[in-house]
Amino acid sequence: MRPTILFLFNSSTYAVAPWLADGGYECVSIDYQSTDHSKAHRPLVEHPRHTRLNIDLSDSGAVETITECLNWHGLEQPSFILSFAPCTDLAVSGAAHFARKRSIDPLFQDKAVALCRLVEQWDCPSIVENPVSVLATMWKPPTGYVHPWQFEWACPHGPHPEFPDILPEGDYYNKKTGLWCQNGAMMPRVDTLDTTGPTSVNPGWAQLGGKSARTKYIRSLTPRGMARAIYLANKDTASTFRAIVETNTQEHHSEN
Repeated sequence: MRPTILFLFNSSTYAVAPWLADGGYECVSIDYQSTDHSKAHRPLVEHPRHTRLNIDLSDSGAVETITECLNWHGLEQPSFILSFAPCTDLAVSGAAHFARKRSIDPLFQDKAVALCRLVEQWDCPSIVENPVSVLATMWKPPTGYVHPWQFEWACPHGPHPEFPDILPEGDYYNKKTGLWCQNGAMMPRVDTLDTTGPTSVNPGWAQLGGKSARTKYIRSLTPRGMARAIYLANKDTASTFRAIVETNTQEHHSEN
């Protein structure tokens, strides 16, 4: 069977695309429709190796539900996890609202951190993506920080397929993002030739004011180059992990 790659808090196809193009992996995206802000995206394209699950990941029984769903679909438990946990209550860009939120719910950030740490429920390689946030102090420092422009080398050529008037070609823009790598997951390779990047913020960001579903969706899109670079850095890691699990399972059965 193919290794299963699990994408938490994910509804768009950009993070999944490189793994599907490989042909050697089963991909499972999990998001909750009631809280999904991606209603503005283009129609989802079905793929025989991409399973979508509508599960509330904040529910106490989410992990058990995922396990049951994977079994029901005839899929293996994950060999690699990529999580895009919500950053609304963690990102320093929203620090001005923290006091108000804390007065309503003193544990609002603890709950947000718990969603980021959900990957710890599986003993497999994983990466959590989050912007500059208090996650670095409430959990642990990120393995490293990156910008979308650092992966232009891995980005598909041509304009952005959904928002060419907002997102620069090659996703060449600044957006400092932290990556938290666990259990052998590898940081993606960044561009070693371009070491300065764009001199200004993404000009299209000026068009993304307000709190509309469209604005939130565009801001949350996984940079395509980064997605491919993560795949390239971790495809062998996922396959190796699956092989080790399979070997251990066979040895256990032979002993019994």
